[in-house]
Amino acid sequence: MDVKFKEGDVVEGRITGVQSYGIFLKLTDECSGLIHATELEKLEMENPNRFYKIGQPLKVKILRIKPGGKQAVLRIQRSNGNRRRVGAKNFETESGFTRIKKELDKWVREAKDKNYI
Repeated sequence: MDVKFKEGDVVEGRITGVQSYGIFLKLTDECSGLIHATELEKLEMENPNRFYKIGQPLKVKILRIKPGGKQAVLRIQRSNGNRRRVGAKNFETESGFTRIKKELDKWVREAKDKNYI
């Protein structure tokens, strides 16, 4: 059976490998793919072996098919439709960069008022 995938297809594959840089899947006997670590959520990226196991089925979206059609770049198809990738904006939490940006001027003024700097 000759299965041809195209970009944007949502398919199910089986995990064949879990590494710190990504998750490998077998889509068919002829086609495999990789979900790069940057496509994972923060907790998944920190310890992918905690969330993904070899042999586990996983629904993915095909982002790109490499020349020759035997390898694909994938993204996990989340059931809620939300896609949250790891990136700087995902680290901007109230306890992180956003708070520093909001509070830095105030903290500098307070330090100067108390003669710390």
